[in-house]
Amino acid sequence: MIQTMPSTKNISSSRRRFLTNGFKLTVLGSLLLPLQKTLANGKTLITKTNRNINPFAFADKLVLNTKTKVVHLPTNKIFSSYSAIGNKNQKIINMTSWEAVVKPPLHFNKEKSGIILELLALQKLVTAVNDKTLAAAEKTLSVAFLPAYKNKDGSLINKFNFRLHELIMQSIVLNSSVSSSQRWTRFQMATGKINYSAEDKLPARMNWITNKEEFNMRTDYILKDKTTYIDRLKKRTSDFKL
Repeated sequence: MIQTMPSTKNISSSRRRFLTNGFKLTVLGSLLLPLQKTLANGKTLITKTNRNINPFAFADKLVLNTKTKVVHLPTNKIFSSYSAIGNKNQKIINMTSWEAVVKPPLHFNKEKSGIILELLALQKLVTAVNDKTLAAAEKTLSVAFLPAYKNKDGSLINKFNFRLHELIMQSIVLNSSVSSSQRWTRFQMATGKINYSAEDKLPARMNWITNKEEFNMRTDYILKDKTTYIDRLKKRTSDFKL
């Protein structure tokens, strides 16, 4: 069989495609090489960073960061994550005697203080919900409204923490040792006599925290169904027992 030579036109066309493809591969290689180096550096950086991270294990304990003087409660009953604290800066504080320890310059994590103090107040009710334990819970909750828990602007961090207001009010109302004439004054004292202005625009359902008449109406409503509210507190305490 006689073989015919490919035409010059075909050879030129193939050569052009070859050169074009070669040029494209060269350009692509020049782009990928820096990217590859970047990714490699990134991988190294991530590895080094992870090596320096000190993971903080969740614990139902009060932990003092001795360096910052801040007390934490890194429980996974509430938090899905918690910032790390170096092992050398960790000190466990007794859960039952923290009141004697957590005093200036020590203080709870300000941003999480409302949650932490709510949990600590509920621990006072673990054994039973009675006049004595309710008074203890009220005292713990009132810590959230101390000057230590103000932000840089001088405003109370927990000023609008309505869960705390509600729990303090219930602790007072359900405590039979507190007379009806004492409740409003006691509530104001526990919440630091906060001055709410018209600009604060409180939700209508929370107007009772600034108005004695509405406060008394709210307390009467709770007392009409006292057993139910006590049962709710027991359930809440059981759910968040540390």
